[in-house]
Parts: sequence; C-alpha cells; structure tokens
Amino acid sequence: MRQKDSKNLLKLDRRILLAAVSLVSVVLIIFLTSFLKSPPSYYELTGFTLGTYCRIVVSSKKGSKVLAQVIFNELDRIYKKFNPNDPASVISRINASNDWVDIDEETFVLLDAAVRLSKLTNGAFDPTLGELIRLWGFDKIAETIPSRVPSPKEIEEALKHAGTDKLELDFQRRRVRLLNGAKLDLGGIAKGYALDRAYQVAKEVDKDCTGFVEAGGDIRILGPKFGSRPWVIGVRNPRQGDAVIAYLYLTSGAVATSGDYERYFEIGGVRYHHILDPRTGFPARGAISVTVVADNAVTADALSTAGFVMGTEWEYVVLEFPKFGGNVLMVTEDGSIRRSPAMAVYEQTR
Repeated sequence: MRQKDSKNLLKLDRRILLAAVSLVSVVLIIFLTSFLKSPPSYYELTGFTLGTYCRIVVSSKKGSKVLAQVIFNELDRIYKKFNPNDPASVISRINASNDWVDIDEETFVLLDAAVRLSKLTNGAFDPTLGELIRLWGFDKIAETIPSRVPSPKEIEEALKHAGTDKLELDFQRRRVRLLNGAKLDLGGIAKGYALDRAYQVAKEVDKDCTGFVEAGGDIRILGPKFGSRPWVIGVRNPRQGDAVIAYLYLTSGAVATSGDYERYFEIGGVRYHHILDPRTGFPARGAISVTVVADNAVTADALSTAGFVMGTEWEYVVLEFPKFGGNVLMVTEDGSIRRSPAMAVYEQTR
C-alpha cells in the first residue's frame, strides 16, 4: 500500500513539474517576444507646400506611406485655401470685397482664433497686415527679393488699413467684413493651423500613429518616437547657419520659431525682415529668434510671431506668455538667450 502511494505521489510531482516548466516557458516566450520586438519603422515624405518645404515622418499599422500622403494633401489644402496670393483662395475673396462675405465654418473658426490671439497679445500678432506686407514686398518674396524701404508716409498710410478693429465677425450669420481697406494675411497662424489639421487627420486614420510633421522649422508631434521616446529638436542659432543653441525633447505638442534670417533683404548694412511691427510698420526690432513650445501649433505659431514683435519687452514675453499657453526661448539682438522658467522641462542646452 505504501509503495502504491509513493508511485502516485511521484506521478503527481511529475505533473506539477511539467506544468511549472510549461508556465515558465510561456512567460519566457512572452517576455522575449516583447523585449526583442523590432521598433516600428518610419516612412518619410517631403514636399513643397505652405510656401516652404515640409517633412512628414510617420509610423502607422494602417499604412505609413498612405497616411503620410493623406497628411500632405491636408497641408496643401490648407495652403491653397488661405493663401492670400491665390486668387481662388477664401482670403483673396474676403480681401476683394467691401461688404459682408459668407464663409465656411473652418474659416470662421480660424479668423475668430486670430482675433482672440491678437487681443491676447495686445495687437502684437495682427492678421490684418496684408496691405503693409504688400507695401514692403514680402508678399512676393518667394518670387522677388524686395529692393526698397517704403517711405514713412507710405507706411503711415498702410497702417491706416490695419488692426483687428477693422475685422468684423458676424457670429449669427457666419460671415466676415473688412473695414477701411484692411487686408487679411494669416501668415502668422495658417501654418500652425495646417500642422494641427495634419495631427487631426492623422489621428482620425490611426489614433496610435506616431511621428511628426514639420513645415519650415515648425513642428507638430504626432506621437512619441517608437511609442515612448521623445523627438529631439534642435533650435537653430540665428546667426551661425546650421549651428544649434539648444535641444528640445518633445513627446507631444508643437514648437514654432519666428526669426529674421529666412526672409529678409539688406540695404546700407541694415537687415529688413518680414516680421513687421503693427505699431511702427517697420520690421520688429529687439529679437532675432523666438521659439515657442505649446500644446498646439496654432498657439505656438501666433505666439512666436507676437513674441518676436515684442522683442524689446523680453521680460514680459518670457514670463507672461506661458500664461497664454506658450513657453518661450528668445535670442535678443545682442545674442543673449532668454527663457521662460518652464523651458527647462523641454530643453537641454548644448
């Protein structure tokens, strides 16, 4: 009887041992599969739209190449719709009218956002500088470099046609009217809006996609690199070509930079760039580069423009703009770097 019990116990021990070995094997396989799983591959698409070169880097289980093309098509749609130099654009239609113009919901929401951001920045960001930009020749700088500085009288006259008090929005009938010859130019916000739309359409196709979209140095993050790591973004030194003054580490949100080193001309050793001060009508002075990190690209884009215009008031910009949703890294004319305190969260200096 004891021998029979011993045999039964032995069989039971073997079954327990086999079960334990099987369990360990399954756990080991799951661990190795997860640990050794190759990271997602990224597809890269580059192209020209929004008046600049765009770069889309995306990874999606639903087809990275197709998604990249969907994103690019959306960027191009926004560019054509809000390009003031395109006679078929909604902006051209509004600028050509002296009366109310019925507009679609997307245009209305964007104009409303532009007005709100203008008021938030005390007019430093101004979407109604179309006439002043045309006077300086910056509206056609991609085709012809401007060659003259407008006279003070010409600038004074152009400024009479600027200011958001000359932009009326009818919330009941969803229409817009420009007063006193004002002209829209959404160059300080449309690129940011296009990047935010790129994010939205990408997430509609695949909410788990990762990567980023870049347009002329402005970047909208789609998701962390390989699903968990930050993308490393170099902030260009505005006076030393490809040199970098800082690195930003982002897993989400957006970053935009306004600088005087891309679109400008020089006369008599003076640099005249395309970021105009609505208060003076001349290129803004005080800063040579302003980078803003925000949750979305519209905010980053508009605040980087406003921050540049307010360069001589850099203390206000670096301390108050975070309350508007954007942390700032500014390079002033003397080469000094000014930072919002919270930039340390994103930044690692070189």
